[in-house]
Amino acid sequence: AQDLNVIEEVIRMMLEIINSCLCNSLHHNPNLVYSLLYKRELFEQFRSHPSFQDIMQNLDTVIGFFSQRLEQAGSDLSVERVQEVIMKGAQALPQDRLKAGLQECVV
Repeated sequence: AQDLNVIEEVIRMMLEIINSCLCNSLHHNPNLVYSLLYKRELFEQFRSHPSFQDIMQNLDTVIGFFSQRLEQAGSDLSVERVQEVIMKGAQALPQDRLKAGLQECVV
């Protein structure tokens, strides 16, 4: 049980770091957004876990926002086109859509 608690705390810390990057410098982290989109299924298991639900709100917001933009851009997109959509989307995503976490998104 103690090992499980340690693993849970490490996962939460990693999610908080990702959240901080999204809150504070989304436009500087297009590769992070690309990775979140590419591996979005990995985060499914955290949505229903009570320890991670609060921190998953921003990840869901970002994944949903950029997924919608990519759908609008069409299918069969090149990596370069996906990155372009992400860069433009990072500038267009209103900061107030991201909820504060990790001490109000301050590191």
